[in-house]
Amino acid sequence: MSPSSQSQKLKAYKDKGKGVIIFDFDGVLADSFDTFYKLIKDSMEIVGLSVSKDDYREMFRENVHKGFKRFIGSTKKYSIFQKFRKSNYDRYYKKYKPKLFRGTSRFLKQLNKNYIITIASSGKRTNIIGLLKKGGAHKYFDLILATEEYSKENMIKNILEKHKTDPKKTVVITDTVGDIKIAKKLGLKTIAVDWGFHHKKILKESMPDHLVQTFEDIVKLLN
Repeated sequence: MSPSSQSQKLKAYKDKGKGVIIFDFDGVLADSFDTFYKLIKDSMEIVGLSVSKDDYREMFRENVHKGFKRFIGSTKKYSIFQKFRKSNYDRYYKKYKPKLFRGTSRFLKQLNKNYIITIASSGKRTNIIGLLKKGGAHKYFDLILATEEYSKENMIKNILEKHKTDPKKTVVITDTVGDIKIAKKLGLKTIAVDWGFHHKKILKESMPDHLVQTFEDIVKLLN
């Protein structure tokens, strides 16, 4: 058996029986709301629309791309919006510099002792990995799925399939109602954080299993 195969076998043995945590990234681990709001605000202005911060938050009550389409209401305008948004995505990410929330790396290190940690995000994978590396936190993740090509639901299903995990041992940690709805549909436990894109009042409406205010609250719940 090759060293690589031995390492994979040892990892699989260590991970056996561990619960799986599926993190949304933006708004949960990364302070990025203002970065993306500025991008969406400018992208909407290209097609003659004005979007407030509350308008933007409302788009996350469902799949965010469906939210964009619903808000714009025109296939032609949506195409122009998407072209501007995609071509400027990296520029805005670099210009407005989102960062990990304080204590993220320490928090993930604690969870990594007892859980398999993953990400399912509609963001851009290269940017997410880059931000995690800056904070020394990338090494704690078993799998990072981040793309616009697949829905959040499909990404979560891929994670569940890879780890053959019991839904009762799987927790989705998010800051948006849309993700909570998906997790509930798939029979997963949910922890909503109140420091992200959706405020506490909105999150309560979707009835997550738990609503927390700090990373420490999450650690206490999972322990």
